[in-house]
Amino acid sequence: MKLSRRKFIGGSASVLATASGLQMGFAQAALPAGSRGKTLVYLFLRGGIDGLNLVIPRTGIHRSEYEMKRPNIQVPVSGDGAMHNLNGQFGLHGSANGLKALYDAGKLAIVHAVGMPEGTGSRSHFDSQEMYELGTPGDLSTATGWLARHMISTPGLVEEAAIPSLSTNSSSPTSLLGDNTAMTLDSVSGFHPNAGRYGNEHLDALAEIYTGTSSLDYAVTQSIETINMLGQINVEVPGFYPDTSLADDLGLVSGMIKMNVGLQVAAVDFGGWDTHNGQGNDGGGYFAGRVQILSEAIEAFMTDLASYGLDNDVVLVVQSEFGRRVRENGNQGTDHGTANPMLVVGGRVQGGVVYGSFPGIGDDDLYLNTDLRVTTDFREVLGDIVVNFMKNPNLDVVFPGYAGSIALGLTGGAELFGDGFE
Repeated sequence: MKLSRRKFIGGSASVLATASGLQMGFAQAALPAGSRGKTLVYLFLRGGIDGLNLVIPRTGIHRSEYEMKRPNIQVPVSGDGAMHNLNGQFGLHGSANGLKALYDAGKLAIVHAVGMPEGTGSRSHFDSQEMYELGTPGDLSTATGWLARHMISTPGLVEEAAIPSLSTNSSSPTSLLGDNTAMTLDSVSGFHPNAGRYGNEHLDALAEIYTGTSSLDYAVTQSIETINMLGQINVEVPGFYPDTSLADDLGLVSGMIKMNVGLQVAAVDFGGWDTHNGQGNDGGGYFAGRVQILSEAIEAFMTDLASYGLDNDVVLVVQSEFGRRVRENGNQGTDHGTANPMLVVGGRVQGGVVYGSFPGIGDDDLYLNTDLRVTTDFREVLGDIVVNFMKNPNLDVVFPGYAGSIALGLTGGAELFGDGFE
């Protein structure tokens, strides 16, 4: 087994496998030829990214209002720290070189001013994250996550899948709540009870002790089978990935896809976006560093998949729990807001486009006189991917109560959503 941080991850991993129903006992990790499905990667930016400094007004009245409301933290149009030009009207943060390359290649679509319907959202990190991941705005009592409901309802699940759903965290996220096949895997040596010299002997001893029919016996047996399964998988993170935790997580996801273990959904987290102070002035500073890590990791992920001809089989969608307020605060940061961009990346994405309707950031345009107003329901973006890319027609199961459009055209078909950026 290769146990360096950069090379997974073959015999020990932090896995939530108790009574999980994972399909074990197979002779090899790979699925039969022709059984590969599509994969949805859900990357959640914990903390509330400042979307107005990621996808930035570049010209006209929107730019004037932006500069007036953000005298210090504004991202410049030219010079040091300048933004990338997207479509004339909007720019992408200057640290997002990898994302800009994907946009130019037609593999990145941006949807601006996304959020929950007016009056249903929250400025609480916890509540907003929960509602987005449950897929039920305004309702925190839902018993399952939206990714779990997709897994339960999709007709496209590969029966032979060894790892149909995966979280790269230390615990399973709310989006996978209710999916009893979800594997949680976050480190090289966190699960094996003794990953050292006598690891196999330790597993053999546990197998002899827990031979009964209790839930504990079953959980231990399942965990041992999980370790044995992972021992058959050798996923290496290529050296061109940046040396960051996010890149490692995406490299792990890519490796599982390449190994053809039946991965259909993967949940990945990247935190550190709660920028109440010291966000960074003139396109630099802390925020710029986070954007660079995000951008480089996503670019490496897509480069990796494309080199194996798999980028058309994967969509990665990026979301955060809310945007930040339009006006910077007195600490050269931004407080909790409302609407935000979402990013959709993949070989079949109708990219190189900024979708959505930008509501403006003049005083009369703002929600509660502080926030970017929502013009696109987040379920329209995710629903487009679920139905049109993942081919799951059961939208009413994945997002109960949602009766809106899924006609963004992100993954093909007619583009029915106006750009609204004039």
